[in-house]
Amino acid sequence: MNSKDVFIKNFSKLPEVSSYAHGRVNLIGEHTDYNNGFVLPTLIPQKINVSIRRRNDKKIIGFSEDFGYKESFLDSPTDGSWIDFIKGAIKLINKEGANFLGIDIAVTSDVPIASGLSSSAALEVSSLKALSLLANLDLDEIKIAKLGQKIEHEYIGTNCGIMDQFVSARAEFGEVLLIDCESLNYKLLKFFPNYTFLIFHSGNKRKLSTSEYNSRKNETEIASNLLKVSSLRHANINQIINIKDKIIRKRAKHIISENQRVLNAVKELEENNAINFGKLMYQSHNSMAYDYEISSPELDNLVESAKVAGATGARLTGAGFGGCVVVLVPKTKIEIISKSILEKCPKSFFVSKL
Repeated sequence: MNSKDVFIKNFSKLPEVSSYAHGRVNLIGEHTDYNNGFVLPTLIPQKINVSIRRRNDKKIIGFSEDFGYKESFLDSPTDGSWIDFIKGAIKLINKEGANFLGIDIAVTSDVPIASGLSSSAALEVSSLKALSLLANLDLDEIKIAKLGQKIEHEYIGTNCGIMDQFVSARAEFGEVLLIDCESLNYKLLKFFPNYTFLIFHSGNKRKLSTSEYNSRKNETEIASNLLKVSSLRHANINQIINIKDKIIRKRAKHIISENQRVLNAVKELEENNAINFGKLMYQSHNSMAYDYEISSPELDNLVESAKVAGATGARLTGAGFGGCVVVLVPKTKIEIISKSILEKCPKSFFVSKL
């Protein structure tokens, strides 16, 4: 059932507008976005659909297939529910020139929740697109992405970077997007012709809390200050010897080395060298597991199982502490590698193929 059908079922009338946005998988470049670094995401087939209609009062009444019914007021405090995303979107769109009091909204999704595949950014972008369309606002993709990020900062409490919202707002399905998170310059790239990326869920929902995410961000800001750079984007790996604190040094090591891995991965993608790209994926996972400490036994087991099965590359994707792994495999070995992974990791399940 799509969001329009859910809207009609629950409100007994047609929505005024509908919109959608895809989830994403990050192929390499984790936690570098809030350090003004480089990322290499792409869209997944799964998406979030929203349908909305204006109200003449300040109520927000929502129906979500995943989270159920929720009613709130535009001016009421945030309460930690999914409606906070909608409340933030309305308030920010109103600052851009709209004049919404309240809305009725229906949401459907096939993006796995708490999986590291950016269901929250897809909800933000789809809602912002629908609201701007209804208000006749001509907002470009970068503006939509920035507003989506602002929802996270001001209404959700996660000091995230721009990657998730940017790729959800700007990319087209089938493209790989290199994003420079400092300048917001981007480059469109093609997939390897003879390889594909598979996504497997570890079986454990992502447990990275807002406080833990913000803690990692704070640790990298401490490292930047110690190295006297505006962000770790502008540091080099030889400088980390100047960081005495072991934890802060490890965090800086991951970010600096991960930025370089993204740039190296782009080169391998452009030169159609999937073998070297896969090696960078394994290196990235090890860095996240040992230096950034955001992996989990289930994620590590999934990556190791993929490697033993003959995968060209594998790494956790997303914020970490659960969620998904992205795996690079030859197209001729999709079935045999997938079967081996699922046999060795019975709690895991297949999510998507790109």
